[in-house]
Amino acid sequence: MVKFWVSCLATVLLITGVIFPAMAVQIDGLFESERFVSDQSVEQRKRAAKAGLSEVLVRVSGHKSTLRDKSVQKLLENAESYLAQFSYHENADTAKQSRYRLKMRFEGKSLVALLSQSKLSVWGGNRPNVLAWLAIDGPNGRFVVNSENNPLLSEVFEAEGQRRGVPILLPLMDLDDERLISVSDIWGQFSDRISAASVRYAPDAIYSGRFYRSGSGWRAHWLMQAGNQRQVIELQSDQIRELFTKSVDALAEILAKKYAVVVSPTHIGDYAFNVVGIKSIADYSKLNHYLGSLQIVERVEIARIDDSGVAYRVALKGDRSQFLSVLALDSFLESDKATVDGLEQSFFWRP
Repeated sequence: MVKFWVSCLATVLLITGVIFPAMAVQIDGLFESERFVSDQSVEQRKRAAKAGLSEVLVRVSGHKSTLRDKSVQKLLENAESYLAQFSYHENADTAKQSRYRLKMRFEGKSLVALLSQSKLSVWGGNRPNVLAWLAIDGPNGRFVVNSENNPLLSEVFEAEGQRRGVPILLPLMDLDDERLISVSDIWGQFSDRISAASVRYAPDAIYSGRFYRSGSGWRAHWLMQAGNQRQVIELQSDQIRELFTKSVDALAEILAKKYAVVVSPTHIGDYAFNVVGIKSIADYSKLNHYLGSLQIVERVEIARIDDSGVAYRVALKGDRSQFLSVLALDSFLESDKATVDGLEQSFFWRP
């Protein structure tokens, strides 16, 4: 059996090649921001540029704490000089008092270089796709947020995702979904039912939660699942709109800890290792997808494949220790403690 699928894999390699790109979602506009201004004066533009650049730096680094760094604070005082392009547009939103929308695009290479030089994290445009199941206890009962039935709430949720650079997908809640899951399943956060209903969307992470009244305010209870990682998040706010903001902030911070890397400005290191326990082409495909989806991985190559397993070589954007920490966190690859010093590290595949 092993020889059979090894032979099949060899055929696949001949057809497809041996380099596997990351397979998450490529998002655009990382270095763009938009602000409302009352006029086109220099003072208004400077103020808007500082706010816009703050948003961009949080989105690109993945962490709000980036703004507390001294080098970043100095950069923000001169934010306008990092503008690559800006333009004014008449504001059609009558709910806003400002006359113009100022669209800004900042110099990406310069900002990434500064973050790297300051040893701050960088989160590239290849980001995990998050499927969000949210049940809200409203005046007329509980409901699941989706674009068909709750367009305004859906827009708020997705806009918050864009602000932090997290691609958020909401369920369709069509007949296929309703056959697999109910609002009670989401409210109770029954992970088995939620995971089963999520398969059709093929997400990289699942974010399931509930919003409910608490006194004069609101509370949220979330469960974030990414690979084998599970984390519970509790939030509260006076306004439901702010609860969406806090929910996406919490999600982005967790994902950034896993995927954002402190990029070496001068060197991309290689790391070679061996994986055993791959029993089928499906296992092999899933493993390649997993390795390619890691933000710290620049490139995945197959060095060797035989009955003993698959030998990989990955080009890393950051430190090898962070790569190993991500593997340990996800638990898909379990380190073989019996690996002999001086030889390639071996891992057991645990899908």
